[in-house]
Amino acid sequence: MKDDRERANEPSELIDATSVGPPSLESVFNVLTRQTGERPPIGTALLFTRDYHPHVPFRVLGNLPATITVAILDEPPDGVQVLSQPDDYNGYVITYEIYGTPIYTFLFTRQFLPTGDRLRLGEDATYFSTNLNLLEVSILQA
Repeated sequence: MKDDRERANEPSELIDATSVGPPSLESVFNVLTRQTGERPPIGTALLFTRDYHPHVPFRVLGNLPATITVAILDEPPDGVQVLSQPDDYNGYVITYEIYGTPIYTFLFTRQFLPTGDRLRLGEDATYFSTNLNLLEVSILQA
């Protein structure tokens, strides 16, 4: 078993001996991909708890109009405002295919998601709002 002094003398995977300065984003991305076996998240999204299916691929079908996105995120049932800026979010219609049956739902994110992209949700869901019954979860490449 190596002690801290021995590990400190070993070259890091992130540092190229010929480079000067901090590691590039590409080298960090490549190391993370090798270590975890999957790519890092591309962002986070909000969705309703009943529509959460971790690691099931989904397809982005299209954008929701901004007025509909704001109306959905700005309507707490108990009158308590959850999001101070619901217009910061983009709304999308997505579809899962589970056991051959398409399931259509909404997904909200601050990122831009191109129509036709195939993505999936991570296992790291946390409650974003119990009032709106929304989860926040990472978005991963399919």
